[in-house]
This record gives sequence, structure tokens and C-alpha cells, in this order.
Amino acid sequence: MELMQHSSVVRTWRERLTVERYTLITIAVVGSVLLVIPPLIFLYVSGRLDPLLVMAALIGAIVITRLFKVAERNNKSIVLLIAAAGMLSFVSLPTGRESKVPISMVVALLLVVPWLFSMAFGEPRTRLRPSPVNRPLLAFVAVSIISYGWSQIFRDPLLFIWSSFSVVQVAALTVNILLPLTLLYVANQVTEVRWLKYLTAVVIFFGLVSVALFFVDPKTGDFFFYRGTRGLFGMWVAVLAYALALFHKDLKSWQRVLLLMLVGILVYRYFVVGRSWVSGWLPLGVACAMLTWMYSRKLFSVLAIIGLIYFAANFDFYYQNIVVAEEAGGSGTGRVELWMRNLTHVVNHPLLGMGPAGYAPYNMTYHREDARSTHNNYFDILAQTGVIGSTIFLVLISRLWKIGVQSLRRLSGEGGFEEAFAAAVLSGLVGVVVGMMLGDWVLPFAYNETISGFDNAVLTWVLLGGLVALEAISRNKMDVNADV
Repeated sequence: MELMQHSSVVRTWRERLTVERYTLITIAVVGSVLLVIPPLIFLYVSGRLDPLLVMAALIGAIVITRLFKVAERNNKSIVLLIAAAGMLSFVSLPTGRESKVPISMVVALLLVVPWLFSMAFGEPRTRLRPSPVNRPLLAFVAVSIISYGWSQIFRDPLLFIWSSFSVVQVAALTVNILLPLTLLYVANQVTEVRWLKYLTAVVIFFGLVSVALFFVDPKTGDFFFYRGTRGLFGMWVAVLAYALALFHKDLKSWQRVLLLMLVGILVYRYFVVGRSWVSGWLPLGVACAMLTWMYSRKLFSVLAIIGLIYFAANFDFYYQNIVVAEEAGGSGTGRVELWMRNLTHVVNHPLLGMGPAGYAPYNMTYHREDARSTHNNYFDILAQTGVIGSTIFLVLISRLWKIGVQSLRRLSGEGGFEEAFAAAVLSGLVGVVVGMMLGDWVLPFAYNETISGFDNAVLTWVLLGGLVALEAISRNKMDVNADV
């Protein structure tokens, strides 16, 4: 009897607590709204609030809340990251300075930071999937952080340091470590090939829409896609579509034709319409040439001859509008001078460099008349992380190349999506190596592409992370088949 009375009392208190809990939640939500609305109205009236930012925040809150309730939210969040990077150029978080934080960077932080905490403090702790890229990638992140502290301690006392530089340097450090960590996140979260298919579909869709708007309505295209489709975006769309058309045997003829048409439009857009922008067509051309070589030596020879004929017929244009124009604008041999000038400061900080965005004050102090960035990712990395960081970064690139080669060999002859994806990303990696010579498209420099360059740079790191994930998936599949 007493037991029944006790259970009745407990049930009564549970019901009360349940009611009180929902009442408290209601009060908290209503109270929060009442507290937030007046400042928002004030900021909007005073012209300090972007309505698009508020709309994006509301949509983002709804999406994030939904993701917490669904299965496989980590994989879906990766697709969301690419979607945010690709088409949300029109909205970003204000910093109080000229630079703004892109939404894609916020999404990446929301994905990567909790994941890192789960490895350090989670129960059970999350463990990294074994991979040859783990050590060099984590080492590069560590060196980037150490170089930041090193640059504070051993900074030239004569340097001119402006008021915003300390904030910019922290932001640059965040970008430099968040992008590699995003690769690691993707490599560890993607365990099924279908998520790589979704990623590929999203990238190709954005490529199709953005190139269509480029010709039909450039203003609308720039509004939605400007930042996300800069840099190496065109190259990635082209190699993914081209690889599917060449390697994926299960595609229907009309699908193959559409993919090749997209590649042709991209070639026209970058090689003909935008031929004065070397960063647009050279990485794309090199990556597609590499992909063609992988598929067929005969096809490569035919396309190489066509390419040589095209360049021979347009030699005067390329010489006048690239070589001569770049020289006149100080970007030809002027870039070499920038690199040599950069090296004179690296010599004084050889081991760990001058820290994130650290060579900018040196240029402003000692070369104020021409204080430009290097427009070269290799020299940027050398200047920011020294010989140690640059060496580790090159090791990371070589490990990614090795993984790509192993994946392609393992998948060779299957004729499925996996082989096409491995071939696309491996050839894209070659394009990345070339593109890094032409600009800061892989690790955006704070005073050139700015942190807004995260929008287009993150695509490279996500796809490379997908390549690492594919290698692990295919290896595990082979091990299972061997056991059977």
C-alpha cells in the first residue's frame, strides 16, 4: 500500500515537473524574443543591421534545430556546408571591419569544434580513422598555432602595427587551421559513398546554375554565387563532370552528353570569355588534361593537338593581355620581385615564419610604396609558418597524392562512381598544385582574398577529405571481401 502511495506521489511530481518544465521553456522563449526584438529594431532603424543576415540566421537556426533531430546529421551538415559556401555570398557576419565572416566559415566551426571536443572530452572519446594524412595535417595545424605565438615574441620592434591587425591575425589563424581540420572532419565522418554522390551532385548543380547566370543574368549570379564560385570552383565542377562522363559506365547516354556539354560550356567560359584570368583556365586545363591522360592516351594526344592549335591561333591575344598586361600592372616579373622581397623577411624568421598574415606589417613598414601580398600560396605559407610549416604542408600534399593513386588503382576498371570520383579529385589535386602558384585559393590570405575566400577554398578541402574517406571505404570493403 505504502509502495503504491509512493509511486503515486512520484508520478504526481513528475507531471508537475513536466508542466513546469514546458512552462519555463515557453517563458524563456517568449522572454528571449522580447529581449532581442528591441535591439534588432534599433539596429535596423539606425542602418546597422542587414535584414538578409537576420533572415539567414532564422533559416540557419531552423536548419540546425532540424539537423539535431535527424540521423546522419554530420554527413548532411557537410552537404549543408558546401551549399552555404556555394550560394550564400550575399550574406555574412559583420566584424566591425571591412572583412566579413562568411556563413560557410560559421557552419564549419559549428561542425569541427564540437567534433574536436568529442575527441578530447567525449565519452566514449571519438578517435581518428587511421590515415597517412593525420600526422602531417595535425602537425601543420600545430605549427600554425605555434607560429602565431612565435610571431608575437620575436616580432621586429620597429614594425608598424595598426589597430585592427591583432584581430585580423587571429582570424587568419582560424582560417589556416579550420580548412585543414575540415578535411579531417570530412575524412572521418563520411562512411558511405552515397554522401560523396550528394556532394558531387551539389557541386555540379551549383556549377550549372552559376555558369548559366554568368551568361544570362550576371548581376543575379554575382549576388548568390560570387565568392563561392571564385578560385578553383570552376576547375572542380569541370573535373567532376568530366570524370563522371569518362569513367562512370552506368550513366545513360543523355546523362553523359549533358555532362560533356557542361564541361564544354565551362571551357568556353574560362578559356574564351575569361581567357585573361589565368587562375580560371590554367588549373582547369591542367586538371582536365591529367584526367584525360588517366582515361586514354590517344584521347589526350588528340585534345593536346587541338589545344596547341587554339593557343597558336590566339598567341597574340595571350601575349598582349596576359604577359604584357601583367607586366604593365606589376604582376608579371613584378610578382617575382614580390616573392624575392618576401624571402628577405623569411630569412630573418626561417623556422616558423612571421605568423598568420604576419608579413603584412613587414611590407607596410619596409615596403610601404608597394606593400602587396605574394599572390602565391606557397610563398604565403612559407612566410607565415616558415620552413617547418612549408615542409609539413608539402608532405601533406604528397600524402594526399599517394592516397589518390592508391584509391584509383584499387578502383581501376570498376567503372562506377567511386572510380570517377577518385580520378576527378586526384586530377583536381594536380590543378590545386598549379593554382596555388597563381593565388591564395587554398589558404586565403587575410589581406588579399580575405577571410571571405573561405567560401571557395573550403570546397577544395572538403573534396580532398572525400578522397581520404573514399580510400578508407574502399580499403575496408576490400578487407571484408578478402575475409569472405
